[in-house]
Amino acid sequence: MSLNYWQLFSYYVFLFPLVMSVVYAVGGVYFWFRREKRSEATERTIPTEQWPHVTILVPVHNEGATIQDTMQNLSSLDYPDYDVVFIDDNSVDNSADIIREHLKTAQNFHLIHLSKNVGKAAALNNALTRIGDTPIVVVLDADTTLKSDALKWLTLPFTYQPRLGAVTGNPVARNRKNLLEKIQTAEFASIIGLLKRSQRVMGRVLTVSGCATAYRTDVLIKVGGFSSNSATEDIDITWKLQKAHYEVWFAPKAVAYIEVPASFSSYWKQRERWALGGWHLLRTHKDIFQRWEHRRLWPIYAEFFLSYIWSLLFVFGTATWIVTSIFLAEPAGLNPVPAWTGAVLIFACLFQFGAALLVNRQYDKTLWRAFFYVPWYPLFFYVINALTVVWTAPKGLMGSLNNVGKWQSPARKTVKPLVQG
Repeated sequence: MSLNYWQLFSYYVFLFPLVMSVVYAVGGVYFWFRREKRSEATERTIPTEQWPHVTILVPVHNEGATIQDTMQNLSSLDYPDYDVVFIDDNSVDNSADIIREHLKTAQNFHLIHLSKNVGKAAALNNALTRIGDTPIVVVLDADTTLKSDALKWLTLPFTYQPRLGAVTGNPVARNRKNLLEKIQTAEFASIIGLLKRSQRVMGRVLTVSGCATAYRTDVLIKVGGFSSNSATEDIDITWKLQKAHYEVWFAPKAVAYIEVPASFSSYWKQRERWALGGWHLLRTHKDIFQRWEHRRLWPIYAEFFLSYIWSLLFVFGTATWIVTSIFLAEPAGLNPVPAWTGAVLIFACLFQFGAALLVNRQYDKTLWRAFFYVPWYPLFFYVINALTVVWTAPKGLMGSLNNVGKWQSPARKTVKPLVQG
């Protein structure tokens, strides 16, 4: 391959994250200014008796370390009418025993015990067949706690938008002790939060946040529920809903406090699963280009496809440079040693995080502290994510999709919750 091609690839590797950083920042601020800051819709516009009944589904698999805190949180939500259903997916720890003990004092708490580990998607589908007539279902991860008014912000849009299929919450990292946790704090604000805002400006979103999302129950059942044929059921259900012409919204005021991976091994496993789910998205939803009515999904798919191309070029280009620099006088490939381009990308990350501070400061008062760790951010978000994309490519492109959504919960630790008011 000639040097000219490598130069072309190097421009793409440099410009793609730079351009997307600007898009995320500008789109996120635009959403905040036009739809978030000026929003006139509040929970006070609906009388207490008119709030729809909500059923919260919490799939559980070996969550004994955190499930007690989750149950305490769900006992005191500011919402007039809701039930909580825990689906124990054959846990081998004491998760079910902890839940059963709490059921004695919480009349609106219920437990479904599965005798066989079937995975998150199948466990949720099992619960959907048992919960009866409830208009809104909220899916909540077992290690996630909600701000007291989050359930109202998740439910409110359903009361005035009939074509709404799902409303996803705003995940905020609550464990922020080591460097990895602080970097992820910046990531969730400046990538996930800004990304969902900017995609809503374009009209479609890539994925809901699996940690806390509300669904219209009849629509969820209509599209076939959650799929076990994807490593990430949240991405798959997002596309199924939008392909069926239902809206998916982002509710930034519905704050959900999550536990981010505290160790590199847990972080890698999480990103490996996300990368594999991305390959499954590209495989299973490429049919959108066959129908004009799905055209509003084309830009989101194209952006995601280009991000995977970027990952492949970055990893293989860097590997080529390392190998040729050892054996050749003039190495070819993509030089990974930071130069002025690295400085520009770090500045872009700082700019992006500055936008995240602007739009998220009212939900996370201590977010500014993560600003000092942003220079490390490109290493983890870009490099690690690129490596997981390449690592999962064979399985993602050619592996079987049968029951790939069967899950293993990561190692948990007890985390002191943020102030939730």
